[in-house]
Amino acid sequence: MKKILIGEISSYKAIVIAKYLKKYYSDVAICAYDYNKRITSVHTRYCDEFVLVPSPKIDPQSHLRHLRQLIEDKTINLFIPVPSDMYGEYIKNKKMFGEAFAYIGNYDQFERLHDKEKLEKLLAELNIKRPRTFDSYDSAEPPFVIKPTNLSSARGVKYVFNEKDRNAHKAHYNSEQIIQEYVKGVGVGYSVFARNGKILNGYGHVRLAEQPITGGSSVYRDSYYDTRMREMAAQIVRATKWSGFAMLEFKLTDEDEIYVIEVNPRIWGSINQGLQNGCNYFAPLLGTSSLTINETVQWKTYLSPLIYLSLINYLAKRDLRPLKTFLRNIRRNRADVSCLDDPRGFASLIIRKMSPGIHA
Repeated sequence: MKKILIGEISSYKAIVIAKYLKKYYSDVAICAYDYNKRITSVHTRYCDEFVLVPSPKIDPQSHLRHLRQLIEDKTINLFIPVPSDMYGEYIKNKKMFGEAFAYIGNYDQFERLHDKEKLEKLLAELNIKRPRTFDSYDSAEPPFVIKPTNLSSARGVKYVFNEKDRNAHKAHYNSEQIIQEYVKGVGVGYSVFARNGKILNGYGHVRLAEQPITGGSSVYRDSYYDTRMREMAAQIVRATKWSGFAMLEFKLTDEDEIYVIEVNPRIWGSINQGLQNGCNYFAPLLGTSSLTINETVQWKTYLSPLIYLSLINYLAKRDLRPLKTFLRNIRRNRADVSCLDDPRGFASLIIRKMSPGIHA
């Protein structure tokens, strides 16, 4: 029996992973953790045990020590953390978690992918197409995007499409941000599990809806195949010698050009798209699963309940395409977390969203 530690379990990404592993591996036991006390009695049914841990926001070192002790006491074989805020800290302290977290790369490798300025330098060295980076706020030419160098999930991102936007955002700009040209196009991605710079499993997806709709997180996706994405992903992963999970974000323009936008070297939000369509990112860690997926049906995946807010916002902008696509494929849509299949897990998502001071 393999024992797996996953958290924070109120995150939909963690629930998706727990459900997949319980369904496709008969020899795993899931130990789930979180630091929101409300989750203690309201959490996904796809775990065998729940543990409350100290909040990393209040006492990061106590949080890390508690996880280390948890791994030792319960003889955990595999540690799968999902929160993006703490991922770098987990990697910095990876030796604390022993073999359970040995599959992940080192912090320098992580930073070359995660930090947007370091990534831009890497892409320049590899001669990979990417958005133009501006030296200063005043020299930037609209449309452009202001991004924090070390945040993920579209947090803190500001869009400047005209001089009015420039004036509105100027007071909030600081040296911890990077300014890049805005690339108009469709969001696509290539997600991988790699080891020592070699991609072992990979899968492509296209964004069908976002929230916020101006360029937020993916809430509705479909499968997408483009050899250029895999080739660029292979170059980047090979150059950094990265080990572990990563999702590379691209923009596909109307001129059929592909730009690398950013890289998330961690568990990503759209992981369910690959999992539901036959890409087992966990095979290198757990071996071949006991069940096989029917690959004759291609599923589209969505994040509920945010998908509905997104569709309303698209309608307000008179963009009917996402809603039409969602309704036309109603039988081939699969929720990341379903309120019918996993009501307590679904409730934990809402509790998490309503507790911004507790969860990021």
